[in-house]
Amino acid sequence: MAEIDETELPGVGLRREFTTRGGARLGVITTRTGRRDLLLYDEDDPDTCRSVVPLDEHDSDVLVDLLGGDKVSGAASTLLQLEGLAIDWVRVAPDSAAAGATIGDLRIRTRTGASIAAVLHGDESVPGPGPEVVLPGGATVVAVGALDSVARLAELLGP
Repeated sequence: MAEIDETELPGVGLRREFTTRGGARLGVITTRTGRRDLLLYDEDDPDTCRSVVPLDEHDSDVLVDLLGGDKVSGAASTLLQLEGLAIDWVRVAPDSAAAGATIGDLRIRTRTGASIAAVLHGDESVPGPGPEVVLPGGATVVAVGALDSVARLAELLGP
């Protein structure tokens, strides 16, 4: 079995890489939004990425099917859902009307039904943020609630 190297990309997602038996280095970045980028590294310099192929959810499913894999595990890596509870990482779009506003001013819980468990921005994190916490553009929030509530929050924080 090949050794898989995993690297957490704060605020982005997770990069997984491995070297095939033939010597090719491949990787996949799975973002918090569920998008995946297929990475192909240079054979002469394994630290240089030669090509990136962006894959939407449909493309990922087709590739998994072609490779004979299981689609369920990929879906579970982005969104955790337990008995009606959804937890997701949602990006505050820089051009969102919500960027720069406080959680209280946006009335997040009232408008969406979701709660913000943490705000991540750069190297800073605010766990259990109060209503006075500002949501900067480009930040990521950890959203908790029913699946439809978290989806409404993602719409509110989007462009």
